[in-house]
Amino acid sequence: MSLLVRTSVVALALVSSAASHANEYVLKKVAKPTSQSVNLKLDPNLETFSGSTNIKIEVLKATNVIELNGVDYQVTEALLSGQSDCDLASQANDKGIVSFSCASTIKPGSYQLDIDFTAPYNRNSVGLYKTIDGDLPYLFTQFEMSDARRAFPLFDEPEYKVPFQLTIASPQINKVYSNTPVVSEENNDGWTTHTFAPTKTISSYLVALAVGQFEEIPVKGMSVPGRVITTKGKIHLAKYAAEQMPIVLKALEDYFGSDYPFAKLDSVAVPEFPFGAMENAGLVTYREDILLLDSANASDVSKRRAVSIIGHELAHQWYGNLVTMAWWNDLWLNEAFASWMAAKVTHQTHPEFESHLNLSKNRAMSADARLSTKPIRKPIRTEADIMDGLGLAYSKGEAVLAMVENWIGEEEFKQGIRNYINTHSYKNTEASDLWNALAKSSGKDVPSVLKSYIEQSSYPLIKVSQQGEKLNVSQQRFVYAEVDAPQQSWTVPVVFKYGVNGQTFEKSILLSERTQIVDLGVSADWVYPDSNAMGYYRWALDGAGFERLLANVQQLSDRERKAMISSADALLDGGFLSAGELLSVLGQFTKDPHAGIIASAIAYINIQKQPFVDENNEQQWAKFIGQSVAPLVERYGVIAKADEDAQISQLRPRFVKLLAFEAKDSNIIKVALEQSKRYLSGSTDVDPYLIGTYLQIAVYNGDAALLKQVIQAFEQTKDPTKRTHLMLAMGYAPQGKLQQQVLAYSLTDTVKAPDLSYIYSGQTYTKSRANDFRDWAYLNYQTIAAKVPPFALPRLPALYGGGCDEEVFNKANRFFTQQLDEVPGYGRALAKLEESVQNCARLRLREKASVDGFLRQF
Repeated sequence: MSLLVRTSVVALALVSSAASHANEYVLKKVAKPTSQSVNLKLDPNLETFSGSTNIKIEVLKATNVIELNGVDYQVTEALLSGQSDCDLASQANDKGIVSFSCASTIKPGSYQLDIDFTAPYNRNSVGLYKTIDGDLPYLFTQFEMSDARRAFPLFDEPEYKVPFQLTIASPQINKVYSNTPVVSEENNDGWTTHTFAPTKTISSYLVALAVGQFEEIPVKGMSVPGRVITTKGKIHLAKYAAEQMPIVLKALEDYFGSDYPFAKLDSVAVPEFPFGAMENAGLVTYREDILLLDSANASDVSKRRAVSIIGHELAHQWYGNLVTMAWWNDLWLNEAFASWMAAKVTHQTHPEFESHLNLSKNRAMSADARLSTKPIRKPIRTEADIMDGLGLAYSKGEAVLAMVENWIGEEEFKQGIRNYINTHSYKNTEASDLWNALAKSSGKDVPSVLKSYIEQSSYPLIKVSQQGEKLNVSQQRFVYAEVDAPQQSWTVPVVFKYGVNGQTFEKSILLSERTQIVDLGVSADWVYPDSNAMGYYRWALDGAGFERLLANVQQLSDRERKAMISSADALLDGGFLSAGELLSVLGQFTKDPHAGIIASAIAYINIQKQPFVDENNEQQWAKFIGQSVAPLVERYGVIAKADEDAQISQLRPRFVKLLAFEAKDSNIIKVALEQSKRYLSGSTDVDPYLIGTYLQIAVYNGDAALLKQVIQAFEQTKDPTKRTHLMLAMGYAPQGKLQQQVLAYSLTDTVKAPDLSYIYSGQTYTKSRANDFRDWAYLNYQTIAAKVPPFALPRLPALYGGGCDEEVFNKANRFFTQQLDEVPGYGRALAKLEESVQNCARLRLREKASVDGFLRQF
């Protein structure tokens, strides 16, 4: 599964999987399935459906009750047949479990469980859900983490891997897809019954189906048949994905040393989808703005994202689908590996994307350093536990795996993965199975490294001071300044890069002690403590060492320079660098020869606005931004040049947005309004990199007539990328009547539940707009909470109480504390939010004077 980039809206002692079953959310171990067939009667025009299922089970010990998972469905009849027959009575609880009771004792042995049921289609993008697209109804599924139980009765836990066989009846006008090829179709009274081949052994969360008036094109050149499937009127946007899938699949088959493991590979572009994509075996689903794009006009950013997420989902076909975690505590491993593999495949197949500059650790380390953050391998009881920190599991896990691969060697890592897959195919595993496979293939103590990173939160700060030919190296837990934290230690692969007389060298160590002396054998001119930026740690050089490194920064690779920008920002958080010093360092990187490095520097400069800029220094801030960006305008221009480097095209929106929003550049605003009106009138002769930014600038500086055009275009377009641009632009509607108009519009049926985060992402630009947005959100809390997908509810407090303002947080805390009985996940969300706000407030108090002093020069 791939998470959406934008997530603003939207226990068990798991030492062994057996321990996970001692709680009220997990099925009692009295029976297990061996196979399951499901018959469904699905008409997308209705609001409910009916079905039946036959589950072959093994009763493991004498019992009167068999538990299955279930939410929302109603059992109309249930029968157990086998060694003794029994009409079963059913009773559901609020933990997602339905108890089927027999008046007599059910003895151990083989049985068949037949259940008839009815259920509503879900309208919050989970389970078997209905959506409307282009006035046509469609049905889709999203079963991960635990929503297959909303569609039909089953054993809905990952360790129960069985073959599933689906038979689906639907009105003849509809096309129907599932995990496997159709083996027969029968027409009767205007309905078609589609019988699908049994799946291979898979977990329930990987079962999938889609029903509706779809269009499709074949994907040629794969080792199995496949199609790209879209809702009506969008198939012309599927060409790029169809071209990329054979390339990505071949690269994965080569890496794993085995063929794709399922009978077909269909890919569905879904107009309403709560995540980025989902790796259902043989029927992968994607949010349509990821999979569908106009290849003639799309930016490299869109293409790279499509290739990367395709790579992520297809890697799951081996790592997750073929070999599956025993319990959700190891979901991090599934997602971390798929993210790591996607980055590798994207860079291998499309080096022009420069995806090696997307450092996953930069997305993780700020949150991972907080005291409220849990390890990415942690006890799991509920879906809220799974979702808590899930994004961190992707990015931290990916970074840690990359560090381990760099340490043990690429070939040794690959061989360990192949051995792991071959040994555990069609089975369930735990994290230690992978650790041991990598240790065996490399001969290195991989478990000690991975355990230290995966089973505890945070990461080390590696402090380095140079004395002649030797480095004094120590580790401690990285924490925010003025925060007390328990001591921790890690086993850390550290690779130093250092320069001597214009040449560069490397030195590797495995740091397992608190302190260690490293002998370079030569007095280095400078030292960079994270060669190739592969380490999941922060580093701090002594003052002289940091200055020497800055003076020689162009001897670092582009990846290392980008990582150094993030490291400098972390030094501010840790209290090792003042905010004024950081702004000076970032200013140096805005002169870098690589546009991607400049883009990163600009992003980190803009991050400093929230804690440090207020009405007293905002004019100096605007001048600072203007003077920082002016050389970039002169160097690159505000209009793309023919055949320019894609990194330049990706940089331009960053400085154009700063010029408009921060420096209030009237010329940029005028161009944005002109370009946006052309785009809204249907022109494709616009810069694909800039148009999204232009729309945001135009709406923020526009009027009611322009906003009306944006909304009309949003409702009419069939282009998912354009739709996303328009939603993001709506979030910048001017304060007052137009902002309130957009917010009210977000709660209409036209805006899908997963789309709220796009429209809300711009609402907090300026303090006064943010206050108006929060006031509205409090008044409309019940409607918002009812609309978002259930798993996204714990994310809502961040909408109401983020930033640096403790009074704003306190109001949110009082409000959401009253909702804890309804949504227990709010407790964890509030604890994390409180720490984030307090860290920001302390940073502002500590460093505001430093920023003011820096800005006085402008």
